[in-house]
Amino acid sequence: MDPASDITDLPLSAGAAERGGLALHTAVKTSVQWQLAAIDEGIRAADAGRVVAHDEVVRWVLSWGSPNELPMPCAQASGGGDLPP
Repeated sequence: MDPASDITDLPLSAGAAERGGLALHTAVKTSVQWQLAAIDEGIRAADAGRVVAHDEVVRWVLSWGSPNELPMPCAQASGGGDLPP
């Protein structure tokens, strides 16, 4: 069985709907599905060469909240041109 299915197809216990469990179950399932989709997108981007150097990300994050906040770094194509994030 697919690990993602194991997570997103968690059974809802009997009587949980009456205790508000259905809303929580739906929220967790939606959150997990969103996270798995984001991970898949990131893997596809990395496989396609759309990555940003770690030191560029660190420099960007360290600038947050400062008067000289840097723009989000963009992935570089192998030819040197910018790729969309």
